Amino acid sequence: MKSKIRVIGVIVLVALIGLSMASCVSAPKGGMGSVTIVGIPGQYNGKFAMLTLDTGGSGARNLAWGTWTISGELAMFSLLDWVTDQPTALPDGNYGVNIVIAENMTAITNDQIDYVGIIMSKALSGDSGIVAFAEFMSP
Repeated sequence: MKSKIRVIGVIVLVALIGLSMASCVSAPKGGMGSVTIVGIPGQYNGKFAMLTLDTGGSGARNLAWGTWTISGELAMFSLLDWVTDQPTALPDGNYGVNIVIAENMTAITNDQIDYVGIIMSKALSGDSGIVAFAEFMSP
């Protein structure tokens, strides 16, 4: 009986260690893990949006991306690493911000786009960088 209890105890311990390691991998630590676009015109409500962040300027390098279905006047994009597609957090800083709005992802890949906006350099900071829709320019 004692050996069965020990085996069960070891199994529980291994399971707890595995769960704690999995939770550490999935959540980004520190920095900006999302970007929120506010003040989106009502005509885009319910549409699909894709956001990318890059290093800004000429020769910009993509860093992160996210998708969201616009609800009301805002869209909140959880950031994914551009290369690994894993949740990421970026340090406070200046970023190029790009947004594309369409009916769905398929429409974006087929160039059936309702809106494209770009900000060449935007200072973003905190857990969630906030950007006003009015700041975007059409490229």
